[in-house]
Amino acid sequence: MATKTSKRTGESSTTVAVGIRIDPKIKFALDIMGRLQKRSLTAVVEWAISNAIADQKVDIAGRTGRTEMSLGRAIDQIWSTDESTRFVMLCFDMPQALTYDELRIWETIKASPFFWSTDEAGTYDVDRDSISLTCVRIAWDSLLSHVEKHKLNATVVPIEDIDCIPF
Repeated sequence: MATKTSKRTGESSTTVAVGIRIDPKIKFALDIMGRLQKRSLTAVVEWAISNAIADQKVDIAGRTGRTEMSLGRAIDQIWSTDESTRFVMLCFDMPQALTYDELRIWETIKASPFFWSTDEAGTYDVDRDSISLTCVRIAWDSLLSHVEKHKLNATVVPIEDIDCIPF
């Protein structure tokens, strides 16, 4: 996926190029829609996708239990420019959307005390109030490498504290 950053000074907006294959009839319809709306093809596609996201309903695991909301609203809750924070929020809010590889990362986080506020006995609760997003952010690259290294293990291998601190 290519990311293009504007060259204007002070502007931090980025766009992502996505290659897709669509039916010729759909492409024709998008072209006509663009003409009618006085929009570029890209703007029409973004508009159509935004509308589809707003119409899609999802179940979210919130602090007060599960609730149904639009995917757009859920994405607003989950989104962060920081990949590790975004990942943790997705894990808590929409675990049903995780891929197998993402589940392995999440299970490793859940099994590793480094990422959690522990009591005197070293135990912790796996909840939003106990996770340290700072620790996840600091150890993110080490965590991904650790999970990749142990991906063929039948069980999740917790990451050790010493492996989480970048040097």
